[in-house]
Amino acid sequence: MKNKYVSTIAFIDILFNIVIGFAFLLILAFILIKPESKKKDFEHKAEFIIILEWDEKAQDDIDLYVQNPRGNVLHYRQPMMDGMHLDKDDLGQRNDTYINTDGTITTVEINREMATIRGITEGEFIVNAHYYSDYARLGKVPKPLTVRVEVYKVNPYKVIFIGSKEFNRKGDEHTFVRFTVKKDGKVDDNLRFLKKKLVGNAPLHESFQ
Repeated sequence: MKNKYVSTIAFIDILFNIVIGFAFLLILAFILIKPESKKKDFEHKAEFIIILEWDEKAQDDIDLYVQNPRGNVLHYRQPMMDGMHLDKDDLGQRNDTYINTDGTITTVEINREMATIRGITEGEFIVNAHYYSDYARLGKVPKPLTVRVEVYKVNPYKVIFIGSKEFNRKGDEHTFVRFTVKKDGKVDDNLRFLKKKLVGNAPLHESFQ
């Protein structure tokens, strides 16, 4: 007879609170874990970044060349090579102009090529630039074009090299820097600047990536 007067409200309250607590912990875990997951999804994997830039208003075409310790050369005809990636073959203003949906024309005044090295390869890397085309200078007196190269170590961050050179005519090729990567991924402080021709000496290889 006593059981009929026993209330189950307290038990239901406890059960409800347990469910609410579990749901809260689940949501909290999702909030804490999800951003890290997305961060990894979009994380840019790179050990080194090499940037080539020249006059943003110029139509001249400058090409970036990077040779790794295996002798493989990254350039516009081989934009993915042995762990190295070239983001764009910038032709000067010629491929920086876009037609919008409304018919208007937009020109992005940036002349830049960027290469990423996405792994540690022990040995020497060589960074060159080549004056491929003087498109806007035909029939005119040549004027030196200043070209800038920057080399960065990403993790940990370190400026390896920043420098510029003048290019006077179509066909000019300059070696900007030669840097050596050690087995542990660190870069030897002794940079080298001995010239080496890469254009025309860059055989096509199968990418290992």
